Amino acid sequence: MPKSLSELREQLSDIEPDERTYEALGPSEVDLLLDLLDDKEDWLAARAVHALSRIDDERARQAVVSSAESPRMEVRVAVAASAGGLPVRDSDEILSRLLDDPQPAVRKFAIRSTSDHNSEAVRRRIAEIAASDANTQLQRIAQEQERSVS
Repeated sequence: MPKSLSELREQLSDIEPDERTYEALGPSEVDLLLDLLDDKEDWLAARAVHALSRIDDERARQAVVSSAESPRMEVRVAVAASAGGLPVRDSDEILSRLLDDPQPAVRKFAIRSTSDHNSEAVRRRIAEIAASDANTQLQRIAQEQERSVS
């Protein structure tokens, strides 16, 4: 039975989210989660992204991909952090965009979400960041990620 919006809000409102925060969510909750992407609370919109990324449903995956263009940094961070758990095609699309995000926090999570399953273009971008990014902290994270993905 699908959850109500208030039940979903309550479930996603754990102070410290863990896997239980997202359990028993499925395709029947996608519409409500899509509504939460526009919630005035950035943290709740970000939790909706995490929830959508765990649902095996094309609409849910497309919502996560589309959220990579959100004007809200917290939402883009959630998308970047979730990218590694998505099918490679979706992960590549997200990471190709977010590895060049203007916000270092978004880029950090995008770097950490890459894997050896991602496209050559995504892995090449990690190598470029590792070699010459102006942000030395991101450069170091990319170097570590590049070693672990190789």
